[in-house]
Amino acid sequence: MFVHVDEKRRRRWRWATPVLVIACLAIAVWQALMAPAERYALLQSWGTVPAELRFDFSALFGGTGLRLFSALFVHADWTHLFGNLLFLGLFGAGVERALGSVRLLTLFLVAGAAANLFAALMSPLTNAPIIGSSGAVSALIGAYVLLFPTSHLGVILPLGLYFQLVRVPAIHLIGIWLLFQVLETVGSRSGAVAWWAHVFGFVNGLFLALTLRPWLFRRDARMV
Repeated sequence: MFVHVDEKRRRRWRWATPVLVIACLAIAVWQALMAPAERYALLQSWGTVPAELRFDFSALFGGTGLRLFSALFVHADWTHLFGNLLFLGLFGAGVERALGSVRLLTLFLVAGAAANLFAALMSPLTNAPIIGSSGAVSALIGAYVLLFPTSHLGVILPLGLYFQLVRVPAIHLIGIWLLFQVLETVGSRSGAVAWWAHVFGFVNGLFLALTLRPWLFRRDARMV
């Protein structure tokens, strides 16, 4: 009699999150080496310009449509960049662990492009380009909430001269973050920040993760 023993599953290299981080950093360095006029021209040519979509919606099927994706990789400044990369690393790694690298990359690009399109249609600044990966990162946060509803995140609290690491339910912290995005979306009138991209990206991430969840259950069942 032969007894079949399942081999231990190989750990796959999760490449999507590191590749996205490296791509954004590389483009930021490239931007920093440009003259101001060249940098401005890059943002205009890579960013999503609302006026180009409003006046010619068919442009989505040409070069303008590609800008919905290219806009995800250019940022206004280093603060804008590192803020997005922080959340990308924090939540992207968890989502990639659940969905796999290809699905993580697809979610980032599709949800981010959709968030840019929605923000362009809602933006009061028709000629100001929408740039940055905030909409895509917000989608990863939405997917993380659905995939890991009971997870906890570590928060460092200053207590006098000491610091205390406290584990807080992730859904509470993300709820506070989402409330802030909604308040800024409703209350902001300047349009300098595409808050609509954050909110729509989050909702889009929830929806996409919801559609993928049955596949996750079937995959887990096959592993039993």
